[in-house]
Amino acid sequence: MERTLLLVDDEEDVGAALERLLRHDGYKILRASSGQQGLEILAQHEAGVVISDQRMPGMSGVEFLTRVKELYPDTIRIVLSGTGDFDTVTAAINQGAIYKFFTKPWDNDVLRVDVMEAFWRQELVREKGQLLQQIQSANELLAQVNLDLAAAMELKDGQIDRAVHYDALTNLPNRLLFLDRLDQELTRAQRDKSMMAVLSIDLDRFKQVNDSFGHPVGDQLLQAVAERLGSQIRACDTVARIADDEFCIAVTGVKTTHAAGEVAQKLLDAFAHNPISIIDSEIFITLSIGISIYPVDGLNTTTLLKNADAALHQAKSEGRNNFQYYAEQMNATAWQRLKLETELRRALEREEFVLFYQPKVDMDSGKIVGVEALLRWQSPQRGLVAPGEFIPLLEDTGLILPVGEWVLRAACKQARSWQAAGIPDVHIAVNLSTLQFKQPDFAGLVLGILKENGLDPALGTIELELTESLLMNNAESAVETLLNLHAAGIQFSIDDFGTGYSSLSYLKRFPINSLKIDQSFVRDLSSDKEDEAIVAAIIALGHSLGLKVVAEGVETEAQHEQLRNKGCNEMQGFLFSRPVPESEMTYLLQNGEKLQLPLEA
Repeated sequence: MERTLLLVDDEEDVGAALERLLRHDGYKILRASSGQQGLEILAQHEAGVVISDQRMPGMSGVEFLTRVKELYPDTIRIVLSGTGDFDTVTAAINQGAIYKFFTKPWDNDVLRVDVMEAFWRQELVREKGQLLQQIQSANELLAQVNLDLAAAMELKDGQIDRAVHYDALTNLPNRLLFLDRLDQELTRAQRDKSMMAVLSIDLDRFKQVNDSFGHPVGDQLLQAVAERLGSQIRACDTVARIADDEFCIAVTGVKTTHAAGEVAQKLLDAFAHNPISIIDSEIFITLSIGISIYPVDGLNTTTLLKNADAALHQAKSEGRNNFQYYAEQMNATAWQRLKLETELRRALEREEFVLFYQPKVDMDSGKIVGVEALLRWQSPQRGLVAPGEFIPLLEDTGLILPVGEWVLRAACKQARSWQAAGIPDVHIAVNLSTLQFKQPDFAGLVLGILKENGLDPALGTIELELTESLLMNNAESAVETLLNLHAAGIQFSIDDFGTGYSSLSYLKRFPINSLKIDQSFVRDLSSDKEDEAIVAAIIALGHSLGLKVVAEGVETEAQHEQLRNKGCNEMQGFLFSRPVPESEMTYLLQNGEKLQLPLEA
């Protein structure tokens, strides 16, 4: 770094002498003949050290250097003076106006050393100043970093708090925050001796939306539902997403129990009459709502939520799209359901399930042409349990998957047993559930079980019965699965035809072999003209498509005669036989039992 030295002296020879002496030390030397000129030079050039004569016209050296101190405090100031100026210079040193003084004449070596020290001092002061400036800048930066960090921490704390207390999909309070708010509202209600209500809400058949449209559409539907629920309640009430398609609302300041029902009905109407538009689709969604009232149905959060859930389950069992108030017996029902589920889980392990068989009879010959395998539960505690009491629970809990697989294996094993007993041409129909049909490589599972039991699928020994809703809710995947099984020789029938989404298009697309007329159309066949017309239409439709038609629930000779006259191919029902255990079914097959047909007139 270049060192600049300013020499100020009104005597030319003195200034020249100093310049000659100090130039050899490598300084850049500037010269001025007066204090005023020196200030002008400093305004243009930065000098580390200034040496000024004391006695100059217009402005003395001390006055000049005092001015330099004010303008350029880091510049080192040295004065040259005679002995007569000693007191003035000493006072200037004491005031800090000058760093050092030399007397005339000066010692060259001492002067050179002192000027060099002056530059060292000036550079040290400058470095100190730069260091202080850097420290100040660092402190300012650190202060800003601390501010930014505090702001970031505050933002992060807010984000964490939101993640902990709010549902990420719908932005509604989650279960944790809802419980906290419910506790606060209960405290307020206890203090004010007022009532409040808890509404437990479930979307009806939301799973079908996910299965049909996919989870992205399901998520958009949940967001739309959350927004609509929020728009139907007051600002003082709280709506929260508890789990999946379950929501809860805390309604404060309820005057009567009837008022809570009015809120629930308002919610039902808001959804039942107004579809939700998502992309290019309009989706109708309905609600099931359970209501519990403080203090009637509970005094704390846990009890109120439990009782609202019990009321919700009652609303779903009542057909959905309705609300139910909690009643004490509902908890007993829920307990019974839980107990039944526990027993069902053990039933498969303990081999308590059995198959009954109901014969299918040819309308013209009266001969048994096949059987339908029907699941029964032989419970040690309950006895023989009817399917309507436990199969819906198997579906709800997913137990239908292992149980359904057991049914197929047991039916195949029975078919093999009958073949070994010399009864070769028995066709066994096995019912399938939607959950079974959705299993990955379901076709491979079915064919594997047949192979384990030495059954050739091409012989039609095993027939699979499907429902219309199963096909329509899984149309694309169903086609592939059906085609794979059909290619191996498996035959299919549509069970309860006419009660679901009857459609000519799926009958054309899917490899169906037979239609089964639901017993609800057969029951009043002899007295109801509409049922008669429906049955005739189904038979005509089936035959036009080359399908066999089977009537279920035939109990009277009149029903049999009408169905036979209309061209129905087969029947099953109490007219010939109720569902019977394997031993009785074996007896019927071995003895060639037939339906006694009326004599031709």
